[in-house]
Amino acid sequence: MKTEFDNKTKEYALGRPSYPTEVLKTLRKLGINEHSTIADIGAGTGLLTSLLGELGCRVLAIEPNDFMLQEGIKYCWNKENIQFINAPAEETTLEDNSVDIITIAQAFHWFDKALCNKEFQRILKEDGFVMILFNEMQQDSPLEKEYTSVLYKYKVKTNAAISNFDPDKEKLHFFGQDYTKLHYDHWHTLTEEGFVAGALSLSFTPTKSDSSYEAFIAELHDLFSKYQQNETITFHYKTEVCICKFAQE
Repeated sequence: MKTEFDNKTKEYALGRPSYPTEVLKTLRKLGINEHSTIADIGAGTGLLTSLLGELGCRVLAIEPNDFMLQEGIKYCWNKENIQFINAPAEETTLEDNSVDIITIAQAFHWFDKALCNKEFQRILKEDGFVMILFNEMQQDSPLEKEYTSVLYKYKVKTNAAISNFDPDKEKLHFFGQDYTKLHYDHWHTLTEEGFVAGALSLSFTPTKSDSSYEAFIAELHDLFSKYQQNETITFHYKTEVCICKFAQE
C-alpha cells in the first residue's frame, strides 16, 4: 500500500467521494466527543479525516504513502485538531491504550490483517471501537453500469482493491465476533475533470506509462459527454459503516 497510489494522488483527491455527515452522528452515539482521540488509519488524502475533524476531538491521521500524506495535510489545513503521521497501519507509532476509536475508510483491504490485529488492540483503549467505512457505487443507472464496464475493460492489474474475497467473513475473522453494519445513501457530483480523475485514481486502472492510457481517457470523455447534465454527472453510492469490537479472550 505504501507505493500503490504514488502516481494517483492528485486524481484521488479530485475524483473520490467523501463520506456522509451521518457518520458523525454515529460516532457521537458511540460516545466520541471533544475529549476523545480518533486514529484514522490509512487516511489517504484526508477525505474522512477532514470530516472527523468537525467533532472537535484529537484526530491522528495515519498514512504510509508520502504523496497521499502531503495531499491530506493540504486538504485538512484549516483544522488544528488533526495531526498527520507518516506510518503504516501495521506499525502506527501510537502509544498503548491511547485511542478511543479507530476509523478505516476505503483501506481495510490493503492491510496485513495478522499484524494489524495486534497493533489495533495495542493502541485501543479498553472497550474501544473500530469503524470501517466503504463507499460502494450503486448500479442504478445506465451511466453507472457503463462506467463500471469501462473501468474493468481497461484494468491493468489485479490487486487488493478488486481481489476476490468476502469482506464480511474477513471482518468476522479479524475481530473474532459479529459486528453492527449500517448503510447510508451518498451522492457524488462531478465535473468532467473530476469524473476522469476518479477513474484514474483507482489502483487498477492505467497510468500515463500504460499503453492503454490514451484510449481509456478518450472513452471516459465520451462517456461523460453522453450522460452529463449541466456539465456534471452524479453517482449514487451506498456508504457501508461497520462498527466493530475485538472479542475478549
